[in-house]
Amino acid sequence: MTLSQNNDSLPTAARRGTQGAPSLADFVSGTWLPHIRASKASWKLEENTAKNHILPMFGQKRLDAITEADVRRWLAGFERQNSAPATRNRRFHVLKGIFDLAVERGVLAAAPTRQIRCARVAKTRWPSLDREHLSFLLEVLNRSERREARALALLLLTGARKNEILTARWENLFLEENLLLASRPGTASWRKIWLSPEAREIFRSIPRQVDSPWIFPGRDKAKPISDIFLFWKEVRAELGLEDLTIRDLRYVFADWQLRSGMSMPTLQRCMGITDMRELHARLLCSGTGHGPLPA
Repeated sequence: MTLSQNNDSLPTAARRGTQGAPSLADFVSGTWLPHIRASKASWKLEENTAKNHILPMFGQKRLDAITEADVRRWLAGFERQNSAPATRNRRFHVLKGIFDLAVERGVLAAAPTRQIRCARVAKTRWPSLDREHLSFLLEVLNRSERREARALALLLLTGARKNEILTARWENLFLEENLLLASRPGTASWRKIWLSPEAREIFRSIPRQVDSPWIFPGRDKAKPISDIFLFWKEVRAELGLEDLTIRDLRYVFADWQLRSGMSMPTLQRCMGITDMRELHARLLCSGTGHGPLPA
């Protein structure tokens, strides 16, 4: 169901209010949604946030009837549900964007969100990604034809190290066995990277370049692609995930596998980790189950 359809399901009086400012649902469907569709790559994610977390609370209210106290009560509800601070902040930013646009368009004199500050997020190298944002990130990467996007999606789906994916060779890819072999630096041994059906399909979609042994060749076909950071920087900025590094993707994979029931020893073998302190130091598991990694 789209926001416009969701708005149509509201009673007319509730949607339009009696007079003055429009209802939040009317403003969202008539003004805010067209605005973000034209200006943001992540508009679909913001639309879902509005539909699932903002309209149920504020949709029937007129914009000028929503107070700062209402917004604080709404945020407190997420805190009682044990939503991560980063998740609460992302939802708040969508609501704040709606009110800021209403002020910019002259619909409101002042936004009820203007005095509210974001929740504090612990300074940790483990950013939180809920199912909604993780699914949307994979969707954005899978839609792109860029080789950098395919490499990033594979990092999320395999838990491999960046270098293991960027320097992967066709001769070491065995799709029928769901396997990619990665050389261990400084040794003559190989690490097995097991492939999910989703990861296997990504490899199948990659066109093989003539005269290049690399799955991700660089501009010089004799060398693998050197870096994917600039592309990743653009993607994470568009999605509002500026605190998420490429290295973090490996641990997003680890966290979701643990939450879906994988044992720590199995995960250790899967990710090729020899020192468990690396994994324990970087994982921050809340103990809530999310199910398998979204496809």
